[in-house]
Amino acid sequence: MTDELSALTELPTLERLVKAEGVEALLAALDAALSRLPADARVRKEDSLTVGPRTLRILRSAVALDSGFLREHPEALFQSLYNRLRWFDAPDTAAHFTPEGKGPWSHPEAHLYALAQQWRRQHEARGGAPWLESLLPLPGELESEDQVLPHGAHVLCAAYNPTGTRLATGSWDDGQNVRIWDVATGQCIHVLEGHEGEVLGLAWSADGTRLASGSRDHDARLWDAETGELLHEMTGQEGRVTSVAFSPDGRLLAAANLGWRVRLFDVASGEEVRTLEGHEQSALCVAFHPSGRWLATGSSDETARIWDVATGTQVACIQAGTLVQDLEFSSDGEWLALTASEGIALVETEGWTQVRKAGGKDPYSHVAWLGTARLGVLTYNRLEVLDARSGDVLRTRPYESDGHERGVAFHPAGQRFALTAVDGKVRVSEMDSEPAPTLLTEKERVQNLWGRPEGEVAIVRRMDATLAVDARGHIRSFAPDYEEAYGQAWKTSPHDTLLAYPVSLMEEESSRLGIRLLDVKSLTPVRALSVNPGGEQGERALFLEERPMAFSPDGQLLAGVVEPGKVRVWRVADGALLHSLGGHEGPVTLVDFTPDGTCVVSGSPKGSRLLLHEVKGGTAVVDTEALVKPAPAYAAAAHAPWIAVGRGSGELELFEVPTGTRRVIQAAEAPVIGVGLSADGARVAACCRDEVVRIFDARTGALVRELPHPALAFSVALGEGVVVTMANDQCARFFELATGAPLREIQASVTPREAVGQRFWEALGDGPFALYRREEPEPLVHFQDAMEASVLLRDGLIVGRGRSERDMLYVLKLHLPSRARP
Repeated sequence: MTDELSALTELPTLERLVKAEGVEALLAALDAALSRLPADARVRKEDSLTVGPRTLRILRSAVALDSGFLREHPEALFQSLYNRLRWFDAPDTAAHFTPEGKGPWSHPEAHLYALAQQWRRQHEARGGAPWLESLLPLPGELESEDQVLPHGAHVLCAAYNPTGTRLATGSWDDGQNVRIWDVATGQCIHVLEGHEGEVLGLAWSADGTRLASGSRDHDARLWDAETGELLHEMTGQEGRVTSVAFSPDGRLLAAANLGWRVRLFDVASGEEVRTLEGHEQSALCVAFHPSGRWLATGSSDETARIWDVATGTQVACIQAGTLVQDLEFSSDGEWLALTASEGIALVETEGWTQVRKAGGKDPYSHVAWLGTARLGVLTYNRLEVLDARSGDVLRTRPYESDGHERGVAFHPAGQRFALTAVDGKVRVSEMDSEPAPTLLTEKERVQNLWGRPEGEVAIVRRMDATLAVDARGHIRSFAPDYEEAYGQAWKTSPHDTLLAYPVSLMEEESSRLGIRLLDVKSLTPVRALSVNPGGEQGERALFLEERPMAFSPDGQLLAGVVEPGKVRVWRVADGALLHSLGGHEGPVTLVDFTPDGTCVVSGSPKGSRLLLHEVKGGTAVVDTEALVKPAPAYAAAAHAPWIAVGRGSGELELFEVPTGTRRVIQAAEAPVIGVGLSADGARVAACCRDEVVRIFDARTGALVRELPHPALAFSVALGEGVVVTMANDQCARFFELATGAPLREIQASVTPREAVGQRFWEALGDGPFALYRREEPEPLVHFQDAMEASVLLRDGLIVGRGRSERDMLYVLKLHLPSRARP
């Protein structure tokens, strides 16, 4: 048995098994070994490292977390296991979690990180394949009794069926926002499609055969819980449906909405039975009495109201002192518990009299009876179990607040709960369990990401802070600048010495727009670039939707927009304003320098105008029509004094910089919406609205070839050996430049100029992140999670914003075997 333990903790054994038989065979082998190994089995490996059954359990968890990815990319087994195990229990892992003092790194047998380091030495010694190292811990738990049920968006509510065998969850994931899960296995049984907005309330019928849901799109729906079939839609309600509840006999459904009303529907037909009116603000929650005779409703008008179900008349009005977010009857029908101004209030149902508090001081958002003597409640950072008679807190289960609304469902047996969250994960856990450490990068998600490709530093904007990540993977934070223009892009100077970002400068007597410069090394302000107070800026300038800017290629100048219709040019060294470049009638959305730095390029969608001004004198040398929105139909030759623009007339114009000499090519009868120039200016490509990409000889205007597309290509770039296009079917296409022969299609978002101009480039889509070499259409390496955005710094350092792990910060380092390095 110890031989099996030894073999299954050797990297070559694991890789051979996955390559030959697949991921399922590896998981099965680990399961079989764990079933046979005694708990005290141990094997000593090199460097005095001891492994045992716990090693295999954690190893199995790591494989299972990435099993879908590894089925498609078995060659990435080492990468996947290293990135999971290296950060599992290493001493330096604690700093990335909260609370720092608790976690696997405190375990007396912490050793998985050392095993990962052994495997890394073996992988590198044999010159293994390229791989991506994560310089931050990855989301996903390897040793936990909790279940984590994943969704694609914020989960707002959850409900167990009466037997506790099924869990329903409602989310913001449009079109797929109701799910039913098998509680024993954690597998999703049904995805109930149809709601167009987030689901705010769920309820099961007493026999567990029906599920009801209410959503933001002003409707409630009834589903067959066994088949997932939609039975009825109750549409057109006055506001968002906040809560739903079945009558005990399953014949009626109550639905509360933000239009102040509660409606009763016949479950069999879906027809409305009656409307209950009386609340003076939004109805937030509903609950039937176990007898079915009464319905309780709670509202933001700070009351709970009791209604006679048969007649629809109001029986009682209970003052709560604050909005009533949740209420529920005890199973014996003697008590109604509801969220009140401080803690939980108990109402005796015999006379509908509020008699006492059940305990607690915080504002609770959810309450549920656990039997007839205990209550489960939820507040912003913990769950509690209260004694309903004494009000004492019997049990507390803390959790890390994510700053967003959560929902909870208590298992009918009372020991387990399902907690929803903004990150799309529902955590099913035991009340008595210790909360798992929380990954810091899961608490504060990435909002924006900027950087210069192959540069030294990337800027990560979070709600709580701004981070600078350098090409060595070091992360530094600096306090948010409250003058920063939120959402506007940052820029990095060509030599990575300065950062620039738009600001709104608030002064005693005036407010004006500007650009702040920061020193990259110290992250301290250098100066602000603006125009004189009381000058040409008007009040409307403070609300510019776009504030483009650009450094000159030598980093000595910065051009930017701080007012409508003009581009300002400053000298970086002392902040001196050199030029005010006019000529546009509307907002300027494009600012750039030509590659030789002699001209400033600016574009405005109003009138579809593109201008080139000389840097030396500020005079306009090109003033032409060009499509600027949704993306500029503009390109510049990297090593020749030529630019190209596309026009709505189908013309392709070529301008020599800085003389302004032009050539005109009639590319198509349809508008030219994307343009590419070869580095030497000899070839020009045009994406046309007739779904054809055409390549011309820039000197003669002769058509060289046409590249038909099944979709509308909107971006194109010409490399040394390939043509790369990006189309609106979210597909990038590679063609051989010499012949026009198609090479490959990539179903992902690609920036063509990066694919032909950078040492490495990325493809972003719903699938695993993929990294490529310049002009090569075959991926170099994959990473298991999808990325929404990324910045590729020098030396193969990647800073990413997650898509599958929504807005997660990733910092990855590319490792190439020595024989593969250029």
